[in-house]
Amino acid sequence: MRTINYLLLLGAAALLYGCPSPDSQKKVQEAARVPGLEESVIAKDRALQSAIEISWKSDVELMQEQLAVEDVHAGKVRITGIVSREELKTRAENIARQQEGVVDVISTISVDTSLKDKRFSLDDM
Repeated sequence: MRTINYLLLLGAAALLYGCPSPDSQKKVQEAARVPGLEESVIAKDRALQSAIEISWKSDVELMQEQLAVEDVHAGKVRITGIVSREELKTRAENIARQQEGVVDVISTISVDTSLKDKRFSLDDM
C-alpha cells in the first residue's frame, strides 16, 4: 500500500511541476556557469603540457627521444612517443605524473631498442 501511495505522489508531482524542458535545463546550466572557469582550466592544462615538455627537454637522454604530450584535459594527461630504452619510458611517464596538477597519465609510449645505437646515453660516460 505504501508503494502505491508513493507512486501516486510521484505521479502527482510530475503533473504539477512537469518534466524539465531543454530550454529550462539550458537556463539552469547557464546560471550555474562560473565566469572564467573554463578559461582557467584551459590555461592550467596548457601550463601542465608546457611543464612536462620542458622537463623532458631538460633531460639529456629524453631530449633525444620522440615524445609528445598528446592531450591534457582537466589534469588528465595523454602522452605518446617512441623511446630507445624501457627506463626512458618509465622516466618520461614519471616526469609527467610528478607535475603539480596532474591527476592521471595515460601513456602510449613504446620502446624501440633499435634506436639505442643512435642515442647518447649517460651510461656511456
